Amino acid sequence: MEPARKRGRSDMWEHFNLIAPDKVRCLVCSAELKYHGNTSSMIRHFTAKHGAAVNQGNTNQVDRKRELDEALVNMVALKNMVVHRYEEDKTKAKAVVQRVEAVSLTADMWTSINMDAYLAVTGHYVDDSVRLATVLLGVLPFLKLIQLVTSLLQQGHSWNNGALKAK
Repeated sequence: MEPARKRGRSDMWEHFNLIAPDKVRCLVCSAELKYHGNTSSMIRHFTAKHGAAVNQGNTNQVDRKRELDEALVNMVALKNMVVHRYEEDKTKAKAVVQRVEAVSLTADMWTSINMDAYLAVTGHYVDDSVRLATVLLGVLPFLKLIQLVTSLLQQGHSWNNGALKAK
């Protein structure tokens, strides 16, 4: 017979069995105690009679901390893998774009659910196999892009026919 519990299982149940809806038996000394829906009397009995301090859920906390530590390590490893893959793809994209004769650019702007505006620039070109290919050249928060253009203009660059040119 298992007790009905709403929360996590107490470590006390490793030392006691429920023998009736209102009674438990100690597995160490066979003493029978009243059960009132909690483990307080079991903890008192076990500590007093068997001289052992009982871990009341700390193992669950230790296990949870271990799980969180492992998840964090996995997230860091995943982030490192993504950054490494990004750097590889970025290097390949730069090499390809520098080899082609012409690149056509398109821009796409959207707003996130948090109302942050972003601008993506994509390059389109014809590859060595005479197939249309695309490469994402960059995504920036729109505000950051405006700040970048403003900074370049303040440094003496000019804006001619929609193109930013160095003087």
